[in-house]
Amino acid sequence: MAETKVNNSWFWGILWAIIIIGAVFASQRVLQQSKEPVITWRRVMMDGHRSGVVPLNAENAATGLGVFTDDTYVTPSGVEYPADSPVAEVAQVLMDVQPRMAILKQVVAHSALEMENLRTVPDLPLGNFVADAFRSFASDYFKVPMDFSLVNYGGIRIPMPKGAVTLEDMTSMFPFKNYLVYCKVKGENLTRLLEQLAGTPAFQAVSGVTVKVKDHKLESALIGGKPIDPEHIYNVASLDFLLDGGDQIRLGALSEDVVLTHVLVKEVILAYVTGLEKRGEVIDAKADGRVIMEDSSNE
Repeated sequence: MAETKVNNSWFWGILWAIIIIGAVFASQRVLQQSKEPVITWRRVMMDGHRSGVVPLNAENAATGLGVFTDDTYVTPSGVEYPADSPVAEVAQVLMDVQPRMAILKQVVAHSALEMENLRTVPDLPLGNFVADAFRSFASDYFKVPMDFSLVNYGGIRIPMPKGAVTLEDMTSMFPFKNYLVYCKVKGENLTRLLEQLAGTPAFQAVSGVTVKVKDHKLESALIGGKPIDPEHIYNVASLDFLLDGGDQIRLGALSEDVVLTHVLVKEVILAYVTGLEKRGEVIDAKADGRVIMEDSSNE
């Protein structure tokens, strides 16, 4: 009887071990499956020299993919393919989806120039434009003049095109679900934030401030043309991504108060550019000296 008890204890011990190990592996699989997928963006140049097919925009939406005539697919450059060929089948798929994409092709603004989204260049025209738009929109939205705005370069995913700007361009530029926030920041903490930004490659996109950085150390900073008052409470427009660690920025911890909204970054910029369009103005921006970063090692 004693031997039987020993064997039973081994049996149950092994069984429980198998159950526990299986549960651990199952829980790990569930956790892995529950994680949101990591999405990255990259721009790929399209070679359309044979077909003449080009990326669709507001001007070429009807002809950019070519046309079908009877049993033939004709590319924009005039090359013909049988309707049952693989090339024609792909073209047909793309054409069939266009009605559902039509709303994205509507022109919402016009840009005077193409503006690149270079994340390692301070005082970047595109970044300046976005930060200025943020400060202007937030001032109207909150009914309080914004002293300063901060937007991360990484949130701008593609360049601003020259000429017609479509809703699709806006959606592609600002694809993330990040939202407008209003922070009240004491002057001494605002200086701490600017000192942190000075230690980064390109400072991030800002508006309302003029700063000079030497060897990634903050040398001077002016808000509204005046030195920062350590005790003054400044009105700051930004996005929720930067409140608690996005791009290593914790604006929330530096704030006396934070007002959250449900206004997407895309909606902020879209409202601003459509306002320009209604007034007959074009999107335009330039490097204006708001951020000067010097490195003595390059002198």
